[in-house]
Amino acid sequence: MTVLTRYLLWQTFLGIAGAAIVVTAVILLVDFVETSRDIATRVEVSALQVVILSLMKLPLLLQDTLPFIVLFGVLWTFFRLNRRSELIVMRASGISAWRIMAPAVLLALLVGIAGSTGLNPLGAATSAAFETRRAALFEDRPTRQVSGVRTWLREARDDGFVLIAAEGLEGDRLIEPVFRFYAYGGPDSRTPLLDRLMQADRAELSGGFWRLTGAVEHRPEQESAMLGDISLPTTTGREALFERARSAAGVSFWRLPDVIVSAREAGLSTRAYELRWQNLLAQPLLLAAASLLGIAATLRLARLGGAAGFALAGGLGGFLMYFLQRMLAGLGSAGTLDPVSAAWSAPALFALAALLYIAVTEDG
Repeated sequence: MTVLTRYLLWQTFLGIAGAAIVVTAVILLVDFVETSRDIATRVEVSALQVVILSLMKLPLLLQDTLPFIVLFGVLWTFFRLNRRSELIVMRASGISAWRIMAPAVLLALLVGIAGSTGLNPLGAATSAAFETRRAALFEDRPTRQVSGVRTWLREARDDGFVLIAAEGLEGDRLIEPVFRFYAYGGPDSRTPLLDRLMQADRAELSGGFWRLTGAVEHRPEQESAMLGDISLPTTTGREALFERARSAAGVSFWRLPDVIVSAREAGLSTRAYELRWQNLLAQPLLLAAASLLGIAATLRLARLGGAAGFALAGGLGGFLMYFLQRMLAGLGSAGTLDPVSAAWSAPALFALAALLYIAVTEDG
């Protein structure tokens, strides 16, 4: 690694670190006010407790803002290098723009990898801790889902499928009052026939079985049978059951593949988890695209004028990329786009556009 490469890496790191400090301060301030309004107005908590709760949500919030942190950090770094005529000296020495921008792009890729593999798992853990602490603050208040808002699970079987209905989820248990297991079969899978309905006072997932308490079986044109405490084999994994009650954003990067497999085996929709997985995989490219936008907007020599306007255009380009990615993610969630296209299209398009602009302006 040459002296110039180390220098550019250090300057870019300082720029990204400075942007991260500013963004973190803004996030903490806004979230402190929001958390105070959400919790402190209903239960008595100290300012320190509110700060701790805000810090627990900070990692996931930071991960969502990483593209802007990298964009503003690179913009500031290269705008400063340009204003101090350091870019002029580098290019007058015969150093190409590609060599100048390589350290910033490399650092953006490393930040993206660290964000997906390190910051995301940390955020998932702290988010779960936040929910636990928040529930403890409201322990004297009802925390279960309201009656009538049911959780539905579907298990595929060789001879049909099973539908499981409950009022909600609590850990690895289905919440009372009544759990219903609908078993369907029949020669035509498009017109299933109800084979039996089973109700229980309690259902708990354990070791590949549903352990039912106070089970009663109902079959068409037959009398009800009291079964008592029984166990039913199941393909629903604990990951699928647990994550069924949480958003895909709260699942760790390293757990997502297992959750996808478990949910697919249980017959649940995996679209949200697959989209989240692809978004995390595409994050290094997204940050690289953000850095390329920042570089493309600040390579114009300051003595030619209009440098501030180009920098502003780079910032607007970053916002446009983020907006397009959110829009494609919405299409992916709705099933209009496949998860790969929804996650990778926006960063790939803007990275190629920035590279094309740099190539045209630098090499003609």
